Amino acid sequence: MKKLLLLITVLFFGISTANAQIEKASEGTIYEVMFTPNLEAAGQFALQEGHIVRRTLNGDGTATRWKAHFSFSSVDGNDNDDMVFGLKYGKEKHHDGTDRLATYTGWQAGLLYADVNGDDSTNLMGGVFVGANYYIADNLYLGVEIDYTLKVGEDTTDLEPGINGMLSLGFKL
Repeated sequence: MKKLLLLITVLFFGISTANAQIEKASEGTIYEVMFTPNLEAAGQFALQEGHIVRRTLNGDGTATRWKAHFSFSSVDGNDNDDMVFGLKYGKEKHHDGTDRLATYTGWQAGLLYADVNGDDSTNLMGGVFVGANYYIADNLYLGVEIDYTLKVGEDTTDLEPGINGMLSLGFKL
């Protein structure tokens, strides 16, 4: 395992420090896999939640995005399975960065349905975010995004008390 991590680290830094000109995506459609790493010490590389994002770059420094979330878990001995589904729409404003670094800010809003332990709920969600993408090859990047979200549901109003950090791997087909 240590040798695999060392190999991945060497490859990442070798690719990212090459002197070749990298092409950042400025138009077209980009697909992204976003995830929150497990910070609760259950497993080193386990994921807490994940999202799939479809981002359409408009060529004028703005982008439109759709962000989908789906999770399902089944616990042995429990008759109720847990399922969460969400869909968000958002707009982004991309800022000047460097040859490899692209930064952006934006807003998003959507709907979240959850069925956890037999209790279902539907929430409206909205929030703002800031992010940065580091291009490691033409139209391929690693990124980080931080968002702050407000949820309004049937019996609850929840302003996220903290900031949820998301790591991402994006690519243009």
